[in-house]
Amino acid sequence: MKLRLPSRLEHLAFNTGFVLMAFELAAARILAPTIGSSTYIWTSVIGVIIAALSLGYYLGGRMADLRKKQSDVAWLLIGTAGLVAVAVLMYPLFLPWLAQAGFDSRLQAVVASGVLFAPTSFLLGMISPYLAKLNVTSLKTSGSAVANLSAWNSIGGIVGTFATGFFLFSYVGSRDIFIILVVILLVSTLYLHVTWRRPHWIAAAASLYLVIFAPTFTNAIQIDTPSANYSVFEWMRDGKRLRGLSTDPYGVQSGINTKDPDELVFWYAQQMADLIAQTPKKQDILMLGGGTFTLPRYLSDTYPQSQIDTVEIDPALADIARKHFAYDDPDNVNLIFEDARTYSNRADKQYDIILVDVYSGTDVPFAFMTREYGQAISRMLRPGGVVMVNMIAGELGDCRGLLQALEAPYRQVFSQHLLKPRSAEPVDAAHNMVGVYGDNLPQYLGYKESSAASVAPFTDDFAPAEFTRQKCAA
Repeated sequence: MKLRLPSRLEHLAFNTGFVLMAFELAAARILAPTIGSSTYIWTSVIGVIIAALSLGYYLGGRMADLRKKQSDVAWLLIGTAGLVAVAVLMYPLFLPWLAQAGFDSRLQAVVASGVLFAPTSFLLGMISPYLAKLNVTSLKTSGSAVANLSAWNSIGGIVGTFATGFFLFSYVGSRDIFIILVVILLVSTLYLHVTWRRPHWIAAAASLYLVIFAPTFTNAIQIDTPSANYSVFEWMRDGKRLRGLSTDPYGVQSGINTKDPDELVFWYAQQMADLIAQTPKKQDILMLGGGTFTLPRYLSDTYPQSQIDTVEIDPALADIARKHFAYDDPDNVNLIFEDARTYSNRADKQYDIILVDVYSGTDVPFAFMTREYGQAISRMLRPGGVVMVNMIAGELGDCRGLLQALEAPYRQVFSQHLLKPRSAEPVDAAHNMVGVYGDNLPQYLGYKESSAASVAPFTDDFAPAEFTRQKCAA
């Protein structure tokens, strides 16, 4: 069987599929610093884009039946490039304004997606039926003509997904990805038998200018990696200049005092350091969630005879920590770049102390709220060992339910459970607290028996973590 090279229309289908999936991934990424990156955010982005595509398919098909002009496809490609450029121009101002509007984050994500991403997706949807109409030359071959375009469009989407997630995010930022997509869309018009006139050149030049020279309106350093979009920024607190790392608008995941990088600047890190100081055995310490490795660095200096294994999902954070957060690769810190849950499942080493700080923004992934995770933690802890957990929840109202869900995996496997909230009085709002779990705990100063009732933990099969968090946030 002789292989056939793809036709120009199939090339176009491939390119539009590539652009769609790369655009969708980059779109969700630019929402993270201001709107968030939870499952609800991804649901909103995907839902709005699919809705816009569907409308584009419908209207594009109607127009293709009426016109069937290649010049229309050229204008759709140029128009899509222009809308990508407009989104890049708008989002640095629009998203911070939207984040301050004060309504539900799910609605914020829908509005953001509708304003920034739906128009582009709509025009991309219109292109597909136009290409199908142009590719059909005979009723006898209409099925294969449409199927071939659909297949190439899907292949383009697959390549766009893997290329963006595995490659582009590792080397360029989201804005640069949008520039690449604009160039692909404009170059794609060359596959059409259309003579460019002055309006085409003006529209294409305007799109390129906007997407390349759009201002950023931020003093933060933006760093894209395959795992996340990070913001590195500085602020003043109590007369100290702090530098922090954030993945969303709801909190700072890690930070240092720029004048004294050895100082622990966050309350929960200070609490964990104090707990470790009161714990007799600390030869082997495991930390799930490394951030910029400020606490492992502190522990390595304070306890040079201890071995600190630190599990962090994103290997790019090591370079970020070295460049911006004074991390100096201590000899007794072993960085393990792996998902903390998968490491918990497979680890055959036991520890005296396990520190858990697996927050992504203000959310703990559901896999760290399940019965199976608790059993894995229990296997990794030596007899007499201690688990110390950073949590964000409340002791009253709907936030109490979140606290119960966060504690449940540990309370099912350990007989003792102590808690110290940052707030002196019980409140119904989410705030930092540190939980301590084990079977033979020391008398830790300031820690009391957790007042939250024990509940059955979630399971890997059923874990309504987003619903539980949303109730607390509301």
